Amino acid sequence: MRERIRRICAVANHEAWRHFSGQRMWVIAPLVILFIALGAWGFSDPAFDDGLFNVETATDAMFLTSIVIVVLSPLSVVLIGFDAISKRRITGELAIDLSQPMPRSDYAISQLLGVWGAANGPTQLGLWAGIVLIYTRMGMFPPLGDILVMWVATMLLLLWYSSLQLLASSYARDLGASVTWGIGTWLVFGPFLWIIPTMVLATMLGVDVTDTLSVSYDRLQERVDLFSPNGVFQLMLETRHSPDQQPLLNGAWIWLAGLCWAVLPSALFVRRIQRMTA
Repeated sequence: MRERIRRICAVANHEAWRHFSGQRMWVIAPLVILFIALGAWGFSDPAFDDGLFNVETATDAMFLTSIVIVVLSPLSVVLIGFDAISKRRITGELAIDLSQPMPRSDYAISQLLGVWGAANGPTQLGLWAGIVLIYTRMGMFPPLGDILVMWVATMLLLLWYSSLQLLASSYARDLGASVTWGIGTWLVFGPFLWIIPTMVLATMLGVDVTDTLSVSYDRLQERVDLFSPNGVFQLMLETRHSPDQQPLLNGAWIWLAGLCWAVLPSALFVRRIQRMTA
């Protein structure tokens, strides 16, 4: 088992550095780091008050930075991993890889970790730079527990999207289809489109969609968000809010949903690789 883990980590590290050395990372990494850091800088401005967001603590500024992360970081996963499998399949490299003595399940996991590692690096650098900028503007760091939840939730978000993108890449017959599936997934789970199924269900269940502040609507929205990686990510962060601002759902259900998002798409990708004929 130890040798198997070492082999998976070695291949995953090789894949991550292969993605890092690609020309697309010259654009992706600086943009991700810069926009996350600038988001933290802007939200931590003592004069920031647009009537919608109330920033009183360093935690408030850090959690608001998640708006930038949830929009930009999943898109970086799409741009990094869209050709991870499809390009290999087109060029015939995948057939060679799958013929190696390494078990296909281990190969799939290493590819997943490689894409996740490449996307996670710039995002985490931007996040930690943002935390430092928050301290320089507000004179305080977020509590360690809040930082830990933000850190873990961000890594999970990127893992969820990495598995979804690789799954799409394994089914795509060309690079264009892989990009289309990735962008489509990013758009569907985005804040602008994901509100649609919530409103449709609310209408079907007789919940007033015009009263978005009602307890019934909030409860329904939280349950629907469990089926979205972005929604679960935000719910995880909200568990660290004050009691009157925490989700109505039990925190155990939120973290269980996060575990399901980590396991199910990854398992489907591993199964797909095991059954592929290249």
